[in-house]
Amino acid sequence: MENNSTNIKELIKRLKNGERLSPEEMRTVANHIAQLKFEKEQKAKRARAVANEGEKKGLSFHEQVAKAEADAKKNRLRNNLEKNSSKHNSNEAALNNKNQIISEDGKDTFYKQVAKAEAEAAKRDKSIRKRAKEEKKLLKQEQKAKTRGEDRGFSPKRDLRHPVQFIKRVFTKPNPYYTPGAGEYIMVAGKKVKNKARTFSIKYAIRNFIVMGVVMTLMFSIYASTVIAFAPKIDPHKIYDQISTDTIIYDDTGKRVGSVNSGESRTIIKYKDIPKHTVDAFVALEDKTFWKHHGFNWTRMVGAIVSSFGRGNIRGTSTLTQQLARNVYLPNIKSQRSVRRKILEMYYAAKIERTLSKKEIFAAYVNSIYFGYGNYGIENASKTYFSKSVNELSVKESAALAAMPQSPDTYSLIQNADSPLASRETSTPIKVNGKTYIANDIAKSRRQIALKLMYEQGYITKSQYKDNASVDLVDFINPTLNSGSDAGTSYFKDYTVNQVIRALMKKYKLNYKSAHDMVYNGGLKIYSTMDSKAQKAVEDGFKEGSYFPSLTGLKKDSSGNIVSDKGSITLYAYDNMIQNDRFILQDGECKKNSDGSITIYKNKRLNIYKTSTANGTDYSLELKPSYVIENGNLYIIPGGYINIPSDSKSMDKSGNLVISAKFIKNNSKLVTNVDGNPAFTDKLYILQDKVIQPQGAMVITEVGTGKVKAMVGGRGVTGKQLYNRAINPRQPGSSIKPLAVYSAALQRSYEYAEQGQKYPLIDPGNDKQGTDNYGDYLTAASIIIDEPIKINGRVWPKNSNNRYSGPMTMRKGMQSSTNVVAVKLYEQLGADYSASMVEKYGISTLNKSANGDMNPAALALGGLSKGVSPYEMAEAYATFPNGGVRVENRVFTKVVDRDGRTILTTEKKKHKVLDEGVAYIMVTMLKSVVNGGTGSNAAISGVEVGGKTGTTDSKYDIWFDGITPKYAASLWIGTDVNIPLTSSSSSAAALWSRIMRNMPNIRKGSYKPAPSNVIRKNGEYFTKGTEGRLGSNPDYESKETEVIEDEQETTDQTHNNSSNSSNQGNQGNNQGSNQGNQGNNQGNQGNNQGNNQGQPNNP
Repeated sequence: MENNSTNIKELIKRLKNGERLSPEEMRTVANHIAQLKFEKEQKAKRARAVANEGEKKGLSFHEQVAKAEADAKKNRLRNNLEKNSSKHNSNEAALNNKNQIISEDGKDTFYKQVAKAEAEAAKRDKSIRKRAKEEKKLLKQEQKAKTRGEDRGFSPKRDLRHPVQFIKRVFTKPNPYYTPGAGEYIMVAGKKVKNKARTFSIKYAIRNFIVMGVVMTLMFSIYASTVIAFAPKIDPHKIYDQISTDTIIYDDTGKRVGSVNSGESRTIIKYKDIPKHTVDAFVALEDKTFWKHHGFNWTRMVGAIVSSFGRGNIRGTSTLTQQLARNVYLPNIKSQRSVRRKILEMYYAAKIERTLSKKEIFAAYVNSIYFGYGNYGIENASKTYFSKSVNELSVKESAALAAMPQSPDTYSLIQNADSPLASRETSTPIKVNGKTYIANDIAKSRRQIALKLMYEQGYITKSQYKDNASVDLVDFINPTLNSGSDAGTSYFKDYTVNQVIRALMKKYKLNYKSAHDMVYNGGLKIYSTMDSKAQKAVEDGFKEGSYFPSLTGLKKDSSGNIVSDKGSITLYAYDNMIQNDRFILQDGECKKNSDGSITIYKNKRLNIYKTSTANGTDYSLELKPSYVIENGNLYIIPGGYINIPSDSKSMDKSGNLVISAKFIKNNSKLVTNVDGNPAFTDKLYILQDKVIQPQGAMVITEVGTGKVKAMVGGRGVTGKQLYNRAINPRQPGSSIKPLAVYSAALQRSYEYAEQGQKYPLIDPGNDKQGTDNYGDYLTAASIIIDEPIKINGRVWPKNSNNRYSGPMTMRKGMQSSTNVVAVKLYEQLGADYSASMVEKYGISTLNKSANGDMNPAALALGGLSKGVSPYEMAEAYATFPNGGVRVENRVFTKVVDRDGRTILTTEKKKHKVLDEGVAYIMVTMLKSVVNGGTGSNAAISGVEVGGKTGTTDSKYDIWFDGITPKYAASLWIGTDVNIPLTSSSSSAAALWSRIMRNMPNIRKGSYKPAPSNVIRKNGEYFTKGTEGRLGSNPDYESKETEVIEDEQETTDQTHNNSSNSSNQGNQGNNQGSNQGNQGNNQGNQGNNQGNNQGQPNNP
């Protein structure tokens, strides 16, 4: 044994000295190391066994360790001797040797091992005591954390979202014997138990439930008491004082100008006037325990409150009494899903129940709720949808009304023909007073549920249920609809209401429905900025048809359809679309398939669109626009819709629409046959209402305040929520020039002069002028030569008179709306600076993409891809007389709720666009346009008028955007489908003048005086520093050069300068454009022009 140990030591020593061992020696060393590792593991295992077995045998820990070590020593020696027994001469000699070793050497070895084991045991005991102390400390910290509701990071709100964690914490307690890393099981008091951090405890769970219940009840009681203490006081006896108030709109003097209900006032009825089956329908669907409960259902309420901890909000249905309380007393927060709202509902519902009888509560409920399509109260809804009073309602009519309050706008039984809320799958066109509406049966399934619940709860018989559930809405609806209020004021009121709704959504984090209900049923007072006299002036001007251009000389094909210059059909003649109330498919427009289906070909008289709906993909089949002429006036029928269920339509590989054979077979009254051709009857299609042409729009805003004083978005139409052209964009033509070019050039020069630099003029290389004659800066006095510009070998742009006038000043160029002058200035500015100025004026529709508006056709001549609205143009032009400061438009100043509290206000939002001196010079240039330029028809006696005309390609759109000291106004005239007008923008200027001269206080006030940085030199105005070297008037071969007719024109000359609409539009000066990139920007102008020559150029 000793020799073997000595050999091992020698081998290890040799290995450490770097000697190379033989394979046999290496195996010996490896076996030795493995043996040592095994013995170490066995020793640790025996030490653990001692602790577990000590109590069983009555031995002390140290005695067990000593005994175990001795036994191990003997076994190890015996094993080693047996392994090496072959080295001895005989088995007997080996045994004698073994006994000798044990007797001589075993004693000393045994006591040494005992001492060592005792020392290790003492050390282990110390470690155990230390660990126990740490566990005790952690347990104490855990208990302290629990008293704070934390439980080592425990968060009630977080843990309740994870039920498993919550249950684990409630039913278990910390395990003091838990030993991390000790394996799955440990020995505790001689028992083998699972080594878990927490263990189940009934007492612990019961205690937790009691504590949590007490704490939550206490906290809820305190919170509820606080909410109720600060809640507004109510008197249910006067409940009708709350539900009968309309939202009123006032003008800027406080005079009432209308209400959002537009005259559809609520009619209050008594309970005795309501049929029993009507009462039963509402109770069965909304609250079957209504006659038994005392305001709220405890089971529902507890479930809703508990669910709020997991979802963050309250969910669940309310009783009729709670709905009444919410609708009447909590209109501002009724859409919120919160504990606070539920508490207030419970409080108010309980008070209502204590004060009113059940019959009074039910009557108040049906009198207060909204039934869609502007109907508040069941009596109004009954008359609108069924043309009868409530006491005459049938069972199916009662069920139809009961199905609506959950989502009244969506479930409204009547929708306008073009309403986006109407479902094509459940819509049927009907005629009311000669107009087309939609019978909207989207709530049919909910109506059937109401009838089923009435049957199940014993209110109707089974036969009544079956008879009423199978009827479609179109078979029993009989609407009576009012024609609506005056269309003119409705544009301003509708827009104001929409702005208030948006403001409520933003400020109070409401969804659209909640904000809408708050306005329409909240009894609010909206103080608008409308000047009633100004509004009337615009409306009166729009009523006079002679002020609008006529539409004569229309191009038509042999069939009477109106066609474009290229021969494509713009409008079909009505008789070519509808004959005897039927749309007849012609040869070549469809194909009858062998299976009975019909394929409708695309690109004919019907449009085919692929759409996305909540239920997936759908295909829309629509009639193209048509026209009629009545009393010499052109009316457009914008189109129509053919209502075929989605499961009866499909699209083939070529994009054609296929109508299923099943639909055709089952709807013979909808799809008929005329001379062998399929035909759609008027029960299948819906035509939109006809609209007189041309149309117009105007917005007038007050300079310096942003208050909109008048707004009209169309003419010759009546109703509510009409298409408002005042806020919808059209191409501005030359009216964009003051914004994007002229004011931009003056502002950029001002910026360079402030920095002590001259304007870095560039030579685009496409004209004779180059950089000559401009002067040191671009000013109103800069000389710009109106001459042909060649881009890629082609002349562009042309002027409206097809002539070039030679040298002219910048002022003259704007005064005459010369296209070449605008394009040359654009080349000096660059697309980036010009576009940034347009945006500073508040124009939100600019398309800055590569194929958008970053080109001279758009920015210099007004061919914007998306156009701009009169609303934004009025705001932009008001910048000039306001010293270069743009003030955002606003249509209301404040909104007050029914309790007199101000819930919304608007303030002036100002944006610096131009230097004050630049703004002053622009005002003088705009006045030049009216005093001796294209806008002369806008002049008003005794008023300093400035402005800019605008005409687009083929005279589709004509504008006049003008200013006075007090007002800025934008007027647009055009058609809805791009039909050329017979007049230019001078007609728009004339109508603008007729309207504005009737504006109140139009002759009062004056423009801001010239600021200190404006000087006058040689009869022209300059900002200080830009008056340096002026451009000279060069010798020019001809002052008036005619355009060479054989030059190929690369752009449609849509900038009809004959209307000379000098764009006084808001000249947004992009001060932040990088000067260092000016040359690069200018160098790219030629390419931009060449790329955009196919675009309409709107002068």
